[in-house]
Amino acid sequence: MQQVRRKVLKDGLALMATLALGSKGWAQRYPSRPITLIVPWSPGGSTDLTARALAPILEKDLGVPVQVVNRTGGGGAVGHGAIAQARPDGYTIGIITLEVVLPPWVAQTKISAEMFAPISLLVLNPVAVVVRKDAPWRTFQEFVSDLRNNRGRYKASGTAKWGSYDFARLGLLWKLGLKDADLPWVPTQGAAAALQELISGGIHVAFVAIGEASAFVKAGEARYLAFMTDKRFPAFPDIPTLKELGVDWTFASFLMAAAPKFTLPSVIDRLDKAFAKAVQDPEFVRFMNNANLVINHLDRKASLAFLQERTQAMNQIVQALELKF
Repeated sequence: MQQVRRKVLKDGLALMATLALGSKGWAQRYPSRPITLIVPWSPGGSTDLTARALAPILEKDLGVPVQVVNRTGGGGAVGHGAIAQARPDGYTIGIITLEVVLPPWVAQTKISAEMFAPISLLVLNPVAVVVRKDAPWRTFQEFVSDLRNNRGRYKASGTAKWGSYDFARLGLLWKLGLKDADLPWVPTQGAAAALQELISGGIHVAFVAIGEASAFVKAGEARYLAFMTDKRFPAFPDIPTLKELGVDWTFASFLMAAAPKFTLPSVIDRLDKAFAKAVQDPEFVRFMNNANLVINHLDRKASLAFLQERTQAMNQIVQALELKF
């Protein structure tokens, strides 16, 4: 029996060594065939545009085709699920978004940040507080003062209930010492629909990405009151940040390249280097600047820490406001 155990142990160790060597050799050959880059959202949005701008640059560095595939549906659940459930071989990756750290979305879809291997944080989409051109508030402080005196009177939107921009609103209310019901949320299909509601008078304030509202602002149909950024936004240097105004709150939706969990670290590292190089490409930088999208690269380790911090922050909002969903 002891001899049998020794043989099993010896054979097991030999097998593990063989697998380790095989994996190392396989990783060194990666990539050797086309890569699929899944986008969980519809064509034309910031996630899709970013992916399609990156794909040809990645192809040059990786030496294989990179095909962008839109997998939409279920409020992002279909595409995120396709990324998480793909074979962890580095040939099916995708771009994950803020939804994976939003407690209501995670509870409904059963898809969380823990199901992915982060590759690179790519983009932050800072959120703006936007009002119509003829709104009675000229400053953010005037808006907050009016809101405190007329709780529940004004309506806001930006996306679906419990979506990313809804959490931008909820975090702001939390920092102001207000409640969810003090600024009711009107669900819409996204930023474009919310801005149309704002212009038509259906809502009083919109929480959307800076770039998404820029066309309305430049056309004189809407105004920015404040940005949820750490620093002033270069394209609109006259708009204050919430922090400048005494409100310790920043918020940005994000785009992060990710692979299925258990993808080899060496493969993730190769992809991270490719993305890090791609986001510095002059053509890509020019494209993103024109779209008012903020390039913000973090490597795979820093991206993991970022996801963990965002998860904790979103859970804090739920607990602080005692949200039920």
